[in-house]
Amino acid sequence: MPEAIPVGPFLIPTLRASVVLSLLLAIWAAGQIGKHAGLDQRWSRGVAETSAWLGLLGARLGYVMVNWSAFKAAPWTALYVWQPGYLPATGLLVGAGYVLWRTWQRQSRERLHYLWTLGAGFAVGAVLVGAVIGAMQIRTAPGVLRTGDSVPEFTLLNLRGERVSFSSLNGRGVVLNFWASWCGPCRREMPLLDSVHKKYSPRGVTIVGINLDEPLATVKAFIESIGVSYPIWVDPPANESGVDGTRALYIRFGGIGLPTTFFIDANGIIQQRQIGELNRAFLQNGAEAIAPR
Repeated sequence: MPEAIPVGPFLIPTLRASVVLSLLLAIWAAGQIGKHAGLDQRWSRGVAETSAWLGLLGARLGYVMVNWSAFKAAPWTALYVWQPGYLPATGLLVGAGYVLWRTWQRQSRERLHYLWTLGAGFAVGAVLVGAVIGAMQIRTAPGVLRTGDSVPEFTLLNLRGERVSFSSLNGRGVVLNFWASWCGPCRREMPLLDSVHKKYSPRGVTIVGINLDEPLATVKAFIESIGVSYPIWVDPPANESGVDGTRALYIRFGGIGLPTTFFIDANGIIQQRQIGELNRAFLQNGAEAIAPR
């Protein structure tokens, strides 16, 4: 199962979508189980629903609080819920706390029955998430790189038309970002990539943008117009041999949408992949994780 599902120009992260669907399933299941147990179906469903949405809010706020140094310059980005950044532990605490509080308001002889009903409903939802996580671990295309794999050597061109190879970055952590000038989320995150590259380059982390399918002249003019300074690698001319193509490389990395970003440690091992737009906290945490020690 892919990590994201393309829907027109949008990328829907599979795991996050499955969490939302599992919560909807849990809400329905809690109501049905309560009904068959002779309990108040409406109450069970209502508590499950409020608990689910409070849990999502708690998970987001928990992540923002832990990474406040990255959010404080632009706190409104905490509302960009389509970007990565949720802390499951705080979400579980908030959701479970609400369930316990509401259940405690019931008569003492009913409390365990309602707790069991709500717990069973969320257990049904958890099965769906578990199934999705399991399906995502199945390697359907053996040649496609995944987390834990070594990045093979490849060669592209830089903006001066010179050949550059991945091996030139040996010993450094690498954030590999596939992008295109026509991609709105790609353009939005490029100033962020540039800022984090400047911050972490002295610590041994290099951000490399790999442009997908566009001519060197087009890419060079675009980069000059926005003024980012991290390395940009591009396709060779059609008649140049010994250089990889960005499309073939993108497929090898399992690309299904732009932007796609890989966090690769100093040993050339893929540690993490993010499909879709980044935020500062996620990018900085990823850079910290792959910085040479």
